[in-house]
Amino acid sequence: MEFTKLVQKWQLYSAHRALLSCIFWLILWHLFTSSNGATKEEERVALLQLRDSLNRPNGSELVNEWVGNDYCNWYGIRCDRNLLVLQIYLPSRRQLGLGTWYPNATLLSHFENLESLYLPGNRIGSWIMPEDTVSTVFEGAILVKHLSQPCIYTSFIRSELGMYYQLYQVRTWNVLSIFSSNISYTLPAWLALCELKNLRALDLNNNSINDENIPPCLLRNLSSLEALYLSQNHLTNSPRILAALCGLRNLKVLNLRDNFLDESSIPSCLFNNGICRLQKLKTLSLYRNLIQGEIDPCLSKMTSLVNLVLSFNHFQGNFPSFIFSNLTSLETLFISDNEFDGTLSFATFANLSNLLQIDLSNNDLMLSSTIGNSFPELRYLNTSSNAFKGEIPSSYGNLTMSNNFLQGKIPINLRQNHTSLAQLILSGNNFHETIPSFSNMSNLAGLHLRNVGFGGSITRSLVNLPVLEVLDISWNNLSVSIPDWFHTMPNLAIILLSRNQFHGTIPISLCQIQKLHFLDLSANSLSGFIPTCLNNITSWKKESALHLPYFTWISVSFADYRVKVPLTTKGNSLVYEGTPLYFMTGLDLSMNQLTGEIPSQLGELGALHSLNLSFNILTGHIPKSFSIMEKLESLDLSHNNLVGSIPPEIVQLHFISTFNVSFNNLSGSIPFENNFRTFDESSYRGNKGLCGLPLDTACTSPNKKPPQQDEEEERAGIAESNFFFFSCIAVSYVVGFWVVILPLVVSKNWRRKHYAAVDSCIYICCNKFPGFLTLQDATSHTSEKRILYMARYSDCLQEVDASHQILIG
Repeated sequence: MEFTKLVQKWQLYSAHRALLSCIFWLILWHLFTSSNGATKEEERVALLQLRDSLNRPNGSELVNEWVGNDYCNWYGIRCDRNLLVLQIYLPSRRQLGLGTWYPNATLLSHFENLESLYLPGNRIGSWIMPEDTVSTVFEGAILVKHLSQPCIYTSFIRSELGMYYQLYQVRTWNVLSIFSSNISYTLPAWLALCELKNLRALDLNNNSINDENIPPCLLRNLSSLEALYLSQNHLTNSPRILAALCGLRNLKVLNLRDNFLDESSIPSCLFNNGICRLQKLKTLSLYRNLIQGEIDPCLSKMTSLVNLVLSFNHFQGNFPSFIFSNLTSLETLFISDNEFDGTLSFATFANLSNLLQIDLSNNDLMLSSTIGNSFPELRYLNTSSNAFKGEIPSSYGNLTMSNNFLQGKIPINLRQNHTSLAQLILSGNNFHETIPSFSNMSNLAGLHLRNVGFGGSITRSLVNLPVLEVLDISWNNLSVSIPDWFHTMPNLAIILLSRNQFHGTIPISLCQIQKLHFLDLSANSLSGFIPTCLNNITSWKKESALHLPYFTWISVSFADYRVKVPLTTKGNSLVYEGTPLYFMTGLDLSMNQLTGEIPSQLGELGALHSLNLSFNILTGHIPKSFSIMEKLESLDLSHNNLVGSIPPEIVQLHFISTFNVSFNNLSGSIPFENNFRTFDESSYRGNKGLCGLPLDTACTSPNKKPPQQDEEEERAGIAESNFFFFSCIAVSYVVGFWVVILPLVVSKNWRRKHYAAVDSCIYICCNKFPGFLTLQDATSHTSEKRILYMARYSDCLQEVDASHQILIG
């Protein structure tokens, strides 16, 4: 019985304990989820505040991209499993013209799990940072907690003492970036850097450092360093810094690009078999230096190498295939712009199954006829500007082979069922066929077929390229008309069709390509009117950066690659890349047979940078609306039949640097203010009616009169002056006075007649106007005879005052 009671008590106790445990965990879970939810909302709000700060007060494209509550799917944001922000990736998002950005560092304190922040190209001056945030970020230095990739991000450190204090607060951090800071710190600040002994990655790019301005301890103490970035520092005369690199045995990434290094300035511990000591090295960049001779055979022993960049030097000799035969981990090989010669053979690359990117361009290599099936993972191959001849081997998969001597046909595996190919550049060869069909090229974003001898029409199979952004088929022999289906390719941003034989009108459907940045239809045989609907193109009305997201297949380590596009602006054909390409917008319809007036709607294209309508048959006036194209840098309307004057409002184009209206029928005065003072007479020649600077023809009054009429008007002007008016009054008064008085003084008879006439007038007035004469004042000097004479008419006088006189009789 007692045992049963004990069992019951134990069961009751167990039930209570289970219930309490359940309640405890429910409360704990509620607290955790509510706290986590609050954290998520804080992060979302902080992201929105960061967005607003980025382009205040003009907004940002992120306003349209960052919508909804699911911020983990926003552009540039990556989250962890708990939906907390791990990475913020916003390169070059600050709009042009807004100047330096000073973001608030407290916004970053809301991201507790943030591991990396990437904000290059946003013109950060420094961070607004209260003292309680120094442990999170300091003066714009981007600190990354976990080194998941060998990538260091942009920063600007400004305060020397602030840096010295703050570095001691963050000695446990393992990544520090101070590139592009132009630092010139004194010893205490550099000693603070020496204390970061746990540092695994250090970025000192573009700081002009040398042996004289940094202490020896900087690199010697950083024994844990795995990634070191020293590009653009002019290390030619810094042997101590370079020698210190030899002791960094844990180094995996070494970037020495743009330092003017030659074979004599590199210490022996790095070359002459010394570099083999850095057995852990995975990335080595000597890009754009002055190194001559052959590649050190020691490189063949660097079996850990993944990325090798030796471009833009003066390496010579036969292509050293044997050096790379053992580099089985190699993914990136860039040896472009050197002086290699001989036959390019890929036989020794057979074992390099990991190769993703090869750039052998701008050498003097010959093409091997046997390629085989090498490079199963290859994503980028550039062999342009060599001495290749013959046909393209069918085994080539992904390549840039422009400016060679290739002929024949484009292999079918380059244009069909090739889902990994992102860019195909075959410009400057000699194919002499029609454009082949393309299909199942789901990642092809750039198609460059400039000057390859294509004829016929543009194949409609291009619509099978869903992500195509850059289409360059200029300088060919294409004819017929421009297709009206380009608008079905929504990502098209650059269309270059110049120097062909297209005829017909400009398709209205082009107005539907909302992302269009640059359209070049010049040097064809197009006719008809300029479409008035071009003002519907969004990217020409509101400035937005050109994003090439479909080129992100390039690995993170491939930092030197940029999409290059030849564009003709300001009268010059230039290769645009990077930021200038992303923000360049233009419309070139020159050298055609277009007629009619220039649509005033073009003035609504406020984000257009270049407009060329020259060498057409356009008539009418220059639209006044051009004055509101605030971003316009180049305007060419020359060689047309335009009439009227140059709108004076056009001087409001503050960014204009190229202006040409020569050889039209313009007249009137030339606006010569602001930037228009910089243009010489070549911008206006061929217009007989134009006058004023910078021409030698002076402007005359529009209503110029003959000299005789001018003299008469001058005399009339003098007659109307105040001086002439009062002078005439004075002369008239004097002359009139003496004409009346002088006869009265000289002639007694004339005086009698005058008085009789006056008396007669008085008498008549008194009779006809009885109230007229009410008072006759005879005071002062009224003579005796006048009193008597007045008495005759006393019947009409109402009052006579003869006081103060001397009367007789």
